Amino acid sequence: MNFKALGWRIKKARKKKNLTQEKFAEMIDITTEYESRIETGVARPSFILIDKISSVLGVDESELLFGTPSEKEDCKALIDKISALDLKKRIAAERIIDEISNL
Repeated sequence: MNFKALGWRIKKARKKKNLTQEKFAEMIDITTEYESRIETGVARPSFILIDKISSVLGVDESELLFGTPSEKEDCKALIDKISALDLKKRIAAERIIDEISNL
């Protein structure tokens, strides 16, 4: 399970609903600190909490856990582009992705 991706999808859905971290944390009965840790991928929420999150945000659990079909297609397109690069450029792309992931 990619908890950073899960957190990113939760944050995206929360912002789409115009909810602050504080309000959202209150709605799902957790602390703001824990909610922040979920969104950054540091905390690993239980399936019970994921169910509550999906209910409050109006998003299917599988979409939170695994992404949308369009998100998967975006990833596949990116992988295809990287695969077409020569070895030196693929290594550079991997380094860039690693740096972005650490932001």
